[in-house]
Amino acid sequence: MKRIVTGISLIMLTLNLAHAQEGKSSKPLLDRSEISIGGGIARNSIDTPFGDFTETGVQFFAAYDLNRVNIMQGVNSSVELGYMDYGFARGDSGGLWVTGVIDGAIQNNFGWLARLGLDLGDDSGIMFGAGVSFGINRQMDLRGEYIIRDDIDSLQINLIFHL
Repeated sequence: MKRIVTGISLIMLTLNLAHAQEGKSSKPLLDRSEISIGGGIARNSIDTPFGDFTETGVQFFAAYDLNRVNIMQGVNSSVELGYMDYGFARGDSGGLWVTGVIDGAIQNNFGWLARLGLDLGDDSGIMFGAGVSFGINRQMDLRGEYIIRDDIDSLQINLIFHL
């Protein structure tokens, strides 16, 4: 529970930065229209010498679109910061993560995405993954992703709301 509160606090801090002022400039530090928030559920699995364990977990995250970073035409980039509870009962089973995400359109409302970053929780280390997205409307996307970490792999479904 303590980790969930910490994660939510960090997400709220990230959102509050959008309203911060940079020096005496009247421009905000972050553009609110570039911020998204989301959450979802994940089927997490871990391999051990005693067998495979799976559990359902949840996550919450905030994203900031990096529209000024053009990797190539048709490819968008963003940074995401989140908290995941893996759902495993033994010991702590979650933590913060941060990733860079690239995405693009496939056709109509369907798209692809890939991520690379760090898990800073119980499964500390590099994390990467790929998935597909479906644009429900202009403000909401539904994503399906497969994420690989050092010990825990996740099959996730997330809903993203663009502010």
